[in-house]
Amino acid sequence: VRRRSAVLTSLAVAAALTLAGCSGSSTPEPSASASESASAAATPAGTELPTVEGAFGEDPKITFPGTGAPADLKVEVLHAGDGAEVGADDYVVANYKGQVWDVDKAFDSSFDRGAPAGFSLNAVIKGWKQGLTGTHVGDRVLLSIPPDLGYGEQGAGQDIPGGSSLVFVVDVVEAYGKNAAGQADAKPVEPAPDLPVEITGNLGAPAEVRVKDGAPEPTKPTATVIATGTGEAVPETPGTTMLLQLAETAWDNSVSNSTWKTSGPTDEVKVGAGGIFDQLVGVPVGSRVVLQLPATEGSASASAAPAFAGVVDIVGVVPVPATK
Repeated sequence: VRRRSAVLTSLAVAAALTLAGCSGSSTPEPSASASESASAAATPAGTELPTVEGAFGEDPKITFPGTGAPADLKVEVLHAGDGAEVGADDYVVANYKGQVWDVDKAFDSSFDRGAPAGFSLNAVIKGWKQGLTGTHVGDRVLLSIPPDLGYGEQGAGQDIPGGSSLVFVVDVVEAYGKNAAGQADAKPVEPAPDLPVEITGNLGAPAEVRVKDGAPEPTKPTATVIATGTGEAVPETPGTTMLLQLAETAWDNSVSNSTWKTSGPTDEVKVGAGGIFDQLVGVPVGSRVVLQLPATEGSASASAAPAFAGVVDIVGVVPVPATK
């Protein structure tokens, strides 16, 4: 599904406040042979779409019509949800199954892994970006994707030969826009913690952070909840993805960075990776948290980094797959 690797790195890389964009393409499990897929790709274009059995949330069964794949992108909403509309630049959480046209075995399926996947629509094949834009959370969508909007003439390994038309069934579980934030009705902590930073931006909206003049630098990493959401608590399961928005600044306010101004929510913070973000385990989704990170000295493997302050909104979690 993903088309390329692109990394957005925050100012605090050496201090472990690392934010990244999308990961590289996953390697699909072995499925049909290249000769079978190439034969399907060579069939004259048709107009019929596959039929799909199964309700939203169930592993779909895809049956091909016995004709060639449509020459253009085709999108059919099989089940209409009532959630938010998906924007062209959104971060989407979805379950999906993908098959090469006329090949019965899936080359990739989140249903088999037991958990949905998360991805930016700016980091997937064009057929997904175009096909899912304008759908809604709760939709089950059938996508028929021609080669030029998929993996083109180069294909993607032995399971998706060059020139393959693709079929996906996608259940849109959640979608987050670039300005996604924590809950507007998150409960502020009372009394308010005495912190060395000033946070601007209402709850439920993008935030900024500034260190107060003369504030002493932190001596240890801390994460302080300033408003508590009502979502699920970030689980302690290693590998769980924390979907975060972050604004940060060097302690002298000389440099700053914000995912609200650049990429939108980041999905590259995992539970159990170590560092300050593991302090978010147990904090409810929808919460706003202030981070403080002390300066670090340089070493043979890492450069010195100044102290940093940050404000984080926990906008969602993506569970770790039950199976690999």
